[in-house]
Amino acid sequence: MQANPHARYLYWMFAVLFGTVALCGAINVFVDPLGIFGSPRFAGINATKPYLDHHRILARWQAARRLCADVGIFGNSRAEIGLDPDHPVFGQLGLKAFNHAIPGSPIATSVQQLGWLNQAGCAPTEIVLGVEFFDFLGGSPAKAHVFESAPPKIDLGVLSETVFSITGLYDSMTTLAVQRRRYPATLTERGFNPLFNYVPEVEHSGHYVLFRQRAEESLRRWMQKVPRIHPASGGLSEDFAGLDAFLKQAASAGSTVRLVIYPYHAEILLMMARADLLGAFEQWKAEIIDRAEQYAEAGMKVEVIDFSGWSAETTEPIPPRGDKHHLAYYWEAGHFKKELGDRMLDRIFGGATGFGIRLDSQTLEQQNRSDRQKIRQEREASSSLAREVDSLFQASR
Repeated sequence: MQANPHARYLYWMFAVLFGTVALCGAINVFVDPLGIFGSPRFAGINATKPYLDHHRILARWQAARRLCADVGIFGNSRAEIGLDPDHPVFGQLGLKAFNHAIPGSPIATSVQQLGWLNQAGCAPTEIVLGVEFFDFLGGSPAKAHVFESAPPKIDLGVLSETVFSITGLYDSMTTLAVQRRRYPATLTERGFNPLFNYVPEVEHSGHYVLFRQRAEESLRRWMQKVPRIHPASGGLSEDFAGLDAFLKQAASAGSTVRLVIYPYHAEILLMMARADLLGAFEQWKAEIIDRAEQYAEAGMKVEVIDFSGWSAETTEPIPPRGDKHHLAYYWEAGHFKKELGDRMLDRIFGGATGFGIRLDSQTLEQQNRSDRQKIRQEREASSSLAREVDSLFQASR
């Protein structure tokens, strides 16, 4: 090698390259941005994990598998942002909770997650499943599903992307950076997204902008769907088939299930009334209740708790444009804050009253009648909220 400078150059080049890749890999495993390796967390280095948009299902599964929690929270972004698995009520009951909810995910994802937990011997004894009316809207026909029986694994593809890549190194640098941010976009060790990064958004633009943007997006999505919850050809819809699959798995594991109807802000109820969707919403509630009662008659512990009704909480006034004070319960009409989620968990597990109602075939009609009356009164009074909804529909034309 001393006689051949080209060979010596190649030798050192490959040695440096290998050493650099190995060092980067070691850093990425140590920092563990996604939390998939279970590396120790050190304050100021990697204790706070960034909210990343890739490998979400794998990251949730690895964290859930390690904790093997007694309580499983399932659903979409509303549950991920609003329902805190570190709520004190769980500790008071001697329970550990984990938030499995993934933004934008259909109920089929929850079915897979619950199946993986059952296989691993980690079936939760208590389940909170957020059911989303707007997922059911449109009545997509059910497909012949074969849910993934094996949980996601850390395979060569994952290792190459998360450990031996620029993407992995960038995620590690992002992790180091968020330790020093006042309001980081982060995900807790138990799967909860506190949405801290919305705080500066509110301080800069106010809640009104968030409400308006989300309402416009929601209205566009609704208008693209047929206003029904079952396929035109008859039979089960995709989401009702998923709900049945979820309840069957939970029943086989002996889990207690709370089907939770999210606390949509009153703006959404007024929008549904204006879009002639209240009938479909009421029919959907009736069928959710019907399924719960069928499983209850078969011996399963299951109930439906509705937080969507017209109440002091769901009618929290939307600040006018330019007003930058923080709301107590909502980020925008679809996503509620931890403070309201805590009220929900107090109702579900702590026996608190005053917010939310246990729905069954006996109480549904009264609840529907009460909500319709209050919606009608709000529209007839031409309140600021009703005028805001009117302006949304006028702008959509």
